[in-house]
Amino acid sequence: MVSVSFTLLSCVSLLIMLLFIYSGKRELGAFAWFLFGVAWLFDIPHYISICDYYNTAIMVAAFFLFTLIAISILRTSKLNVFIETTSFSALSIAIYFLFAFTPLGKMLIYAVAKQSTLIGNLFGFKMYAEGNKIYMNGKHVTLILACTGIQSISLFAGATLGIKAEFKRKIKAFLVSVPVIYFLNLLRDAFVMVSYAESWFGENSFYIAHNVISKVLATIALFAIAYAVFRILPELEELIWSLIEEVKKVGGGSP
Repeated sequence: MVSVSFTLLSCVSLLIMLLFIYSGKRELGAFAWFLFGVAWLFDIPHYISICDYYNTAIMVAAFFLFTLIAISILRTSKLNVFIETTSFSALSIAIYFLFAFTPLGKMLIYAVAKQSTLIGNLFGFKMYAEGNKIYMNGKHVTLILACTGIQSISLFAGATLGIKAEFKRKIKAFLVSVPVIYFLNLLRDAFVMVSYAESWFGENSFYIAHNVISKVLATIALFAIAYAVFRILPELEELIWSLIEEVKKVGGGSP
């Protein structure tokens, strides 16, 4: 569940990011990234309310990271690093918004629900989908946009397509990341449903499957996918490391 405050601040920050990319003015870039960081704080109450401390930690970390990026933009001598980073980040945000604020989001949720049940049935588990709900053994789970993996998909789509590199390699990097993330997410949703319906982990089966096991495996998978993308697009890896070095200078107090 995305808060209204997150949505509004993210939209405003995206517009300012575009102005920064076009104008190259440090103040605009710093303000855009700081505002984007603040936006993430507004989702913390939701994740705390559902005892999702993994995503709560991510929200807090995101705020501090984006704030450091904002400060780095004001101090860096390599502004082009932040302009390029902002370019693919803005593309990622735009892709996410395309699903978050249009009927495409609902269509994606329904498609993921049906395809997840298909995978579950292929493994011998009888389940079915109706709209955004998946049913099995008299129990059901309700899928929301976050259950489609769209955040990670948007991130890698923006990074692979937005980086300055040879077009063929960009497409190759896209294909080894976005479709793979989508398929792994279908497996995740099917696993969560089966774990919950079959009570594989006792009365807390949904929590353990969804908030613990799935998140750990997803993190490992994303690191592996990122490694594969970096092998195909060393330009992206170089940009990320350059960004890290510039942000470390600020965090370490270096000029």
